[in-house]
Amino acid sequence: MFVGKTVWRTFGGDGLRFGTVVEEKMCDGWKYVRVSWVDDHEFQMDRQRLIVLRGMDCRSDWDRIDNVSIFDKEEIVNKINKL
Repeated sequence: MFVGKTVWRTFGGDGLRFGTVVEEKMCDGWKYVRVSWVDDHEFQMDRQRLIVLRGMDCRSDWDRIDNVSIFDKEEIVNKINKL
């Protein structure tokens, strides 16, 4: 069960997205998750730009589970604070 887990994902080469899994489903043998992304303005601007250029939204709000990474936010913050 992944609902409630914190995850991260890259986009656009050097962008990072952070969020919490809010829903999951199985499709064609793969687990997919829907994530509530935090401060996701840059990604949403890129997505909107592609919609304008292509005339349609080619992206899904569902991510295959192997495209996101689960992490413990307290553990990461503790490591960063040691820098």
